[in-house]
Amino acid sequence: MNLSKVERGAWKDISGRWRQIAGNFYDQGWSLEIVESRIDGSFDWSRSFHRNSLEICINKLGYGIVYTEEAQVELRPGTVGFYALTEKDLRAERIGGEYAQFVTVEWSRSALAQELKGLEEWLLPSVKAWLEGKREEPLIGNPHEISFSLESRLEILLSGTLSQPTLALYAHALSLEAAAEVLFEPMHAEEKICPLSPAHKLIVSKAKEYLKEHFTSAIGLSELARYLGVSPSYLSRLFSKETGMSIPVYVRNLRIEKAAELLKRGDYNVTEAAFAVGYSSLSYFSKVFCQVMGCCPCVYPSPKRLVKK
Repeated sequence: MNLSKVERGAWKDISGRWRQIAGNFYDQGWSLEIVESRIDGSFDWSRSFHRNSLEICINKLGYGIVYTEEAQVELRPGTVGFYALTEKDLRAERIGGEYAQFVTVEWSRSALAQELKGLEEWLLPSVKAWLEGKREEPLIGNPHEISFSLESRLEILLSGTLSQPTLALYAHALSLEAAAEVLFEPMHAEEKICPLSPAHKLIVSKAKEYLKEHFTSAIGLSELARYLGVSPSYLSRLFSKETGMSIPVYVRNLRIEKAAELLKRGDYNVTEAAFAVGYSSLSYFSKVFCQVMGCCPCVYPSPKRLVKK
């Protein structure tokens, strides 16, 4: 069967594009595809689903709703979730008036069972029942945030830098990683050890260097992400994981620490220090300074310092 013809038919009523990246659901039992499209009106997304299949959706942009008569979940931007079909209907809609970008991994029951052979005891009970053909009702899994690893692999996959043979292997590996993320019982908190890789640490290090050089200017997340060659959402989560704070908080601290240094030296009064580190509102600068340093800038570094000498 011509999978491309089937999928294009499902998406023909919306503007934008659908693209099959690798695999073939009918010939290989799996397929990895991407949809990038403007959704002008509420759209029935379930027309692209296959009977007795499990689909994992890596939802980058836009909102999707997957539901049955008994259950409903919402796929928000930056989340990954799954749903498994039986002979019964499963409905899905994309909300109109927004841009959607999402990647789907479709698995036939037999292909997924072969890939997960020997791992069945660790699967979510509902997935295990579906995989064994013991579940009559469609299955909808609870979405969660896309992991750093999955998102970084996806960015490489979509970068256009992989040769065709490499692309097919990489796509298959990503499809298995997506399955590993959403189909298994979650680890207990004490089992989760997820240190950042050297590559991730390098990205954060470069981000810090850039911010230290430009902290007096208005720095946009998109601008910083373009400079580093990663997506804004990926950079934001990576930075928070490594530093324990968001990028805006990190920039705020850089500004206040520099202002405190200028005030301590005695070369600047409060107004001059505020403007020097990028604040245009003196009242807002004083409020933030107090939050960070624990005292108002007019008495920093000691209560005796009330005015510039």
